[in-house]
Amino acid sequence: GIIGGGNVSLFDAIQKRGFTRIICVHHEQAAAMAATYYWRTSGCLAVVLCTTGAGSSNTLTGVLAAYMDAIPLLVISGNEASTTLNAKTRILGVQGYRSDLVASPMCKMTITIKNGERIAGTLEAAMTTAMNKRCGPVWVDIPKDIANAQLG
Repeated sequence: GIIGGGNVSLFDAIQKRGFTRIICVHHEQAAAMAATYYWRTSGCLAVVLCTTGAGSSNTLTGVLAAYMDAIPLLVISGNEASTTLNAKTRILGVQGYRSDLVASPMCKMTITIKNGERIAGTLEAAMTTAMNKRCGPVWVDIPKDIANAQLG
């Protein structure tokens, strides 16, 4: 993945846990392509972390490739605050947009987290969906106010 303003809290939380190796690449498309290659060589699901705006739109090329080749992929995107997500505007916050809606035609499942207490269960469901039946990509969007919240 690549760190950006919309996902920095996600990177921080993963790093603090210490049991997941994060590999930072130079472009979000490269992150998605590397994740598909990881599946091809290891048979293990890989995760792509992208930020909002161009960060998530850059990821779409690799997501489409995973969809076409039935490769499981979990994309976790950061986004602007959840309070902006229902706005009837072209742009949400600084660079946000409804990445879940844009990605939905090429994903088995897309969801935007609206309650921080549901992150773990949603991620588990997303991983299961990516790997079940005909494999394919799933997209989980986590707004930054949810990502920044302290969870019990």
